[in-house]
Amino acid sequence: MLSRYYFLFSPLLLLAVEVAASCNADNCLRALRASSRLEAAVSFCGTFTSGPVTATSAIPSFAVAACTGNVASRVSSACSCIATATSSLSTIPVTSSASSSDSSSTSVSITSTSSAPTSTPTFSTGPKTCLNPSLSCHNTTVLEDLCCFNAPGGQLLLTQFWDASPSTGPNNSWTIHGLWPDHCDGSYDANCDASREYTNITAILQSYGKTNLLTYMNVYWKDYQGNDESFWEHEWDKHGTCISTLNPSCYNGYTGQEEVVDYFEIAVSLFKGLDSYAALASAGIVPSTTVTYTFAQIQDALTAAHGFPVTISCSGGQLDEIWYHYNVLGSVQTGEFVPTSPDGSKSNCAATGISYVPKYLPAPISTSTSSGATSTPTGTPYLGKGFLQAYTGGANKGCLISAGTWYTTGTCATYTAATSGPGFTLTSSKGPCDIIAGAFSCAAGNTAGIFTSIDGSLAYSTSNTFYAAAIPAGSVQQKVFIATDATDTVEVSFVWQSV
Repeated sequence: MLSRYYFLFSPLLLLAVEVAASCNADNCLRALRASSRLEAAVSFCGTFTSGPVTATSAIPSFAVAACTGNVASRVSSACSCIATATSSLSTIPVTSSASSSDSSSTSVSITSTSSAPTSTPTFSTGPKTCLNPSLSCHNTTVLEDLCCFNAPGGQLLLTQFWDASPSTGPNNSWTIHGLWPDHCDGSYDANCDASREYTNITAILQSYGKTNLLTYMNVYWKDYQGNDESFWEHEWDKHGTCISTLNPSCYNGYTGQEEVVDYFEIAVSLFKGLDSYAALASAGIVPSTTVTYTFAQIQDALTAAHGFPVTISCSGGQLDEIWYHYNVLGSVQTGEFVPTSPDGSKSNCAATGISYVPKYLPAPISTSTSSGATSTPTGTPYLGKGFLQAYTGGANKGCLISAGTWYTTGTCATYTAATSGPGFTLTSSKGPCDIIAGAFSCAAGNTAGIFTSIDGSLAYSTSNTFYAAAIPAGSVQQKVFIATDATDTVEVSFVWQSV
């Protein structure tokens, strides 16, 4: 009897897995999976998928609103991706022994989304269903099911860049920085699972057939150095691995790296609903080389669009980053992103005089003369061998060591500076130095980047300010970055000391 049941059951399981593999957590499926509507959706989908339906009058209004375009087709597709409870469900006895005379049996009810008879079972794959989810950062007791509750990274930030020098992305759009899980007090974890720090994001997305997603990311998720793949890897490794509901254990029938696909799809989906350029332009705030804006003007425009205040970041007096904050009802994959105020994060822009520089400005024509110094960055005195001393808060706090990390208790690395083009290159005993995924790095595989100095401090692009998560202490080293984020908020500069 066991073999007969096995051959009946196996093909149906394979069919169900094939159907479920096509499920994408788009706005239509999210609407049906939302906790406030899930019960109604389960009941509706149980009858909706039993026969052809083309009239939207038979579809709940919340589904019509979310499933735009070919509504009936999209609703049918979404219904096939959630568990349903209908009168057509049947049970199949699964015996525990090849002998039917002395074996007990267990009835297993599995829904069907195929066109087979009503007794056909199906098997649910994908993110676990959260029937009674809680809103992150609002629990009063410890919740153990971290597949349906984001913790400790309960506040999710969708962060955006305005890269003007060098310019990236369309000239009328901000670009994606990342999706970050902050603790509810503004602190955060980073690089939470070394075993899932992947170096093949493009290949992973391609393996799941996400060509449209990749095409979009190649336009709107850009690295200012042109190495988009490394940037995506950095964002997933540092932030994606710390989202609790994206843990592999939170998937039914987990297939390798599917959580990576969900991370990038969700980030892109959120970004598409956050048109920062349009929100600012509607308030008369547009890129300009002559006009500046106040912090209040920018915050008011973005708050009106988002519903809550956002975190605004500036570098060198120029607007360059926006963080939108959310709590999540349920899992990141299937839950509802609820806008909220920043919790612990602080904007760093001045009250007035904020520049919003246009992208893709023509390069300035040199006007230097022999009678005086120019105002452009210079490579001098970064020549020969020297240390890179660190200064923060007006005090010398350690230096850079050979890998390019900031250290306060060890021996400073000796760097070699050599003139190159408009600036200079740097090399340590580890290899050439460059900015890799936003961080200062020296390693054998690097291509030497071009640095300059501004007011005597090491500079990259147009800024001589670097950022770290904290001032190093004891044996702890800190990576230094060229842009701030939710965790890298300590400003530090580096000054050459010839040896």
